[in-house]
Amino acid sequence: MISYIIGQIRAINEDNFVIENNNMGYIIFSSLTTLANIEINNEYKIYTSMQVREDDISLFGFISKDELEMFLHLTSVSTIGPKTALGILSSLSVNEIKNAILNNDINKLTVAKGIGKKSASRIILELVDKVKKMNFIPIEKSEDVSVVNEDFDVAKEALLNLGYQKNDIDRVLLELKDNELSLEGLIKESLKRLI
Repeated sequence: MISYIIGQIRAINEDNFVIENNNMGYIIFSSLTTLANIEINNEYKIYTSMQVREDDISLFGFISKDELEMFLHLTSVSTIGPKTALGILSSLSVNEIKNAILNNDINKLTVAKGIGKKSASRIILELVDKVKKMNFIPIEKSEDVSVVNEDFDVAKEALLNLGYQKNDIDRVLLELKDNELSLEGLIKESLKRLI
């Protein structure tokens, strides 16, 4: 198993990045949160999980241990695979996921692509005891506005890292400011309008 990789980022793609270590480039699948917080040619310590299936071996990695820990918890749920877990981590922050699980907030979890009420219920049921042991900050209802602003900042950073021009990104995000989109939805909708 590979616990972490320290190296320079050589490419950032829609759902993964390439990190170079000892003249080898590793493709690492990641969340939009991590992708928005890394830059090409900068060095990072990436916390990883290797997922092995019959027909595939993939590396999943994150800039924080908390995100990796939540990824591992999510993939331990019987109906949640690695790509679905990335979708959840791309739509909600680790703290939002923890709060949703502890507050039995099914609707909060269903903002993530591929998560219906049944899957959200299963996540809560299977992870509530594990999440109780993790550190978290309770989220007040009044913080929803700052979460939206944070999503726009993360989306902007991700789009800049993908090579789009700041003026174009600002224009598209302004068009989408009144839409109630998750972080993942915001980036996907922006990409459609930028192409």
